[in-house]
Amino acid sequence: MAGSLAYNAFVSLIPLLLLVVLLVSLLGSEQLEGRVSGLVASSLTPATGNLVSNALDSASEGTGLSIVGIVVLLWGTLKIFRGLDTAFSEIYETEDSNEFVDQLRDGLVVFVALLVGITAMVAASTAFAAFESLPWLGLLNPLVLVLGLSIAFLPLYYVFPDTDLSVRGILPGVLTAAVGWALLQGAFQFYIAFSDKSEAYGVLGGVILLVTWLYFGGLVLLLGAVVNAVVGGYATGASGGVGRGAAEQAANRGPLREDRLNRDQAASYLRRLREDVARRYEGMEPTTTDGTRGRPRMPETGTLEVEERAVEEDDGQRYEVRLRWEIDETDARVYSEATATADTESPDRSSTTGDD
Repeated sequence: MAGSLAYNAFVSLIPLLLLVVLLVSLLGSEQLEGRVSGLVASSLTPATGNLVSNALDSASEGTGLSIVGIVVLLWGTLKIFRGLDTAFSEIYETEDSNEFVDQLRDGLVVFVALLVGITAMVAASTAFAAFESLPWLGLLNPLVLVLGLSIAFLPLYYVFPDTDLSVRGILPGVLTAAVGWALLQGAFQFYIAFSDKSEAYGVLGGVILLVTWLYFGGLVLLLGAVVNAVVGGYATGASGGVGRGAAEQAANRGPLREDRLNRDQAASYLRRLREDVARRYEGMEPTTTDGTRGRPRMPETGTLEVEERAVEEDDGQRYEVRLRWEIDETDARVYSEATATADTESPDRSSTTGDD
């Protein structure tokens, strides 16, 4: 999955950065735009930084702020978000059933958070530059980086898993990913500072190093998702990827079936239900009675309401079938009298025969 994320991130990198630059340029501040470009360049090798800068300059001149251009950029940026959505569904053992509109909404939410995180880091670096004479101020840079990454990652871990989560429940993964990315950036900057081998290969070496950085960055993001899934009990490791996340997703989707059947349809449904549950088929010898009283019949023109759903309980998952039908006044009176008589003769019967 990390390799797929690295590929999607590499393809989406230029559109994503270009969108950030275009949105920053709308603020009308060339200084802020320069800060963003400098932040990007400082995180890459010189060769890769020049490659990305040239690509951004070319794309800016050719794309502009037209509606078509923005749509194209959004489509390219969403590649990485769709890849993350699929990866998180596998980790949480849920089904990736989001429609395009849902994917677009989730991608925009994460993109806005990413923009806010980058803006926060740029603002912090600008503030630090104004007080660079203070010797201890540089020690706060890692904390600011972790804070900005946490702001950017928080919506990512909240909206992509296809199950209900709380902000508190995703904090372990968010902090794991933010600290991991900060350490990863420090490690690559250390490598860049003490090695000029990538320059010997020019642009090719820079691209290889960039893809490697994206690969390990994807691993860190997935590690954060795994931490949340394990801590929250959503990942069971069962064969087929069916875990608590899938069970809760099925339960949260509502009834698996909800119909109103006439008598003929009800007879066919009940026959299939008997075959599925009890493995009893037409022509087979019926099972012996369990002693329960007869049930009121459904009127000729009545309907049978059927509701089936998967229910998550503390001791496991249950499958629930509910049948409801109206009864006429005569059957209701007879059934009430029979119930009262049976309860008088056997007060403890309800505890031994089970529910109807």
